[in-house]
Amino acid sequence: MNSDSIRYLQEHTDITFTTEGSISRALLEANNLEVSRMQEFIVATAGNTFIDTATGFYLDLIGEMLGVRRLPKISSSTSIDDQVVLFSVATGRLGDHLANPTNANQGLITAGTKVQTADSTIVYEVSEDVTFNKNLKEVYVPVLAESSGEFYNVGKGRLTSHSGPIAISVTNVKAITNGSDEETDKQYRFRLSNNLSASPTANEVAVRLAALGNPDVANVQLRKFARGAGTFDVLLVPVGNQVSSRSLEITQQAIDRVSAFGINSRVIQPTYIKFRLTVQLLANRGTRSGSVDSNILRVKSAILDYFETIPIGGELVINRLRAAVVSAISEDIRDIKILELCLNGRAHIIRNFKLKPDELFTPDVNSDTEAVQVV
Repeated sequence: MNSDSIRYLQEHTDITFTTEGSISRALLEANNLEVSRMQEFIVATAGNTFIDTATGFYLDLIGEMLGVRRLPKISSSTSIDDQVVLFSVATGRLGDHLANPTNANQGLITAGTKVQTADSTIVYEVSEDVTFNKNLKEVYVPVLAESSGEFYNVGKGRLTSHSGPIAISVTNVKAITNGSDEETDKQYRFRLSNNLSASPTANEVAVRLAALGNPDVANVQLRKFARGAGTFDVLLVPVGNQVSSRSLEITQQAIDRVSAFGINSRVIQPTYIKFRLTVQLLANRGTRSGSVDSNILRVKSAILDYFETIPIGGELVINRLRAAVVSAISEDIRDIKILELCLNGRAHIIRNFKLKPDELFTPDVNSDTEAVQVV
């Protein structure tokens, strides 16, 4: 701008002295500085009027105009039904360490009990009192992160410390991933850009966008006319092996806010096939009990890991289950035996089992015994 202005003065006016330090050059540079600032403001303002270039506060203004607000931070949490955070004891009864003062036949895990990572950087709290049969060796509890955001999401097995008695162990047998940060500009921009096609009615785009708003939902399957003309089901495919109750509730609310893809909507989970399994470890003669207990814990974890890898509509392959168990044991164990396999509370022949397209395996934690017993 300065060189163009100087050249114009020299070619079209009587002002020819424009070297460094001259009055004419100083006036030009001062004026062009303000013009350049104005240009930057105009460019930024123009860019912030379009969805694909607007950022931050200006993108929020566009969202308010379209009636689509940026998603806020969400705290990570799980319920008892989600079967994620597990308190357990290797020997004895859990109720002996967590007695219920009002009922001698029950144990009690009080709300506010802290569950955290080994380095205490991520802390959850038990969100409500949990009573249980005193004779149980393991119990699932609901937890809520002490703060919101993706930082408090944890992978499987990260929560290993707690504020209860030392003899008790705790772990999260599945990842907890339903916490989220405030929606980024990129994510928000995607929703805004799809708002036009989603807003006229709850067409397939609108329903799919509403259903995919949960971080622990891997995919959705839309089933039109599931219960007759005008109805549809939204089958949520979880990241792990169970959809959280919170995700079901939030997704149903999100779909109810949009117009009808059909006249009646329903958010559904997969059909869960509850499994219980008993495995026997045959130890070498002279093996110490401590080594056996360590192998029992590793085998339990390996079995749960294997079932979690079976996708919706997949197949339980007994040889792969055996391989998972064998890979978890030490040299102190000479052999293994699968003693019992129960599906939905009924004994099943120990052989491969193929799931239907909408079925998914999940541990049977509602029985009187543990879902996976290793003896």
